Amino acid sequence: VSTLKKKQIVYSEGDEPIKFYFLKSGKVKSYKTNRDGKEFVTGLYNEGDFFGHIAIIENTDYQETAEALEDSQIIGIPRGDFMELLSKNQQVANKFIKLLANNIADKERYLLGMAYNSLRKRVADGLLLLQKKYQAENAERFTMKISRDDLASIVGTATESLIRTLSEFKGDKLIEISGSEITILDEKKLANLRN
Repeated sequence: VSTLKKKQIVYSEGDEPIKFYFLKSGKVKSYKTNRDGKEFVTGLYNEGDFFGHIAIIENTDYQETAEALEDSQIIGIPRGDFMELLSKNQQVANKFIKLLANNIADKERYLLGMAYNSLRKRVADGLLLLQKKYQAENAERFTMKISRDDLASIVGTATESLIRTLSEFKGDKLIEISGSEITILDEKKLANLRN
């Protein structure tokens, strides 16, 4: 088990995958960076999630960077052990095929929304995505500390545009903001926002 501090890199785009990872505790994001250094979030991972396995299965270098969103504990599983397990255990192979299929379906929905939704709708969907991924089971309301830059890279917009939209949502009493903490007050209205 490795302990990572917030903002610590797990692996970088272009690295050779010698391990894939299981998130024991904490939160991790994966992202791609364009030539101008802008980040685009490609995945959000929570306790109990696997990540970094696609590069191993495809036998390519990592196509993204993974970074801790908060202090986290991860378990690195060596590439050789994973490939041997896949080839010898049909149940494990089937689980990862299902996991890959779900990842593809989720990413297709996400990209469709990024391409065709308004900024307000994308911000609302981004907040709801965070809630779906990270809300504690018995929590009445969802609250999360997240930097405006991280949220902007999830939504695919400039930080300034995100801040204006969050202010509108706060004025509409859809969310509450306290420092870097955002609390969703009206999940239904966020979910039903039109383009």
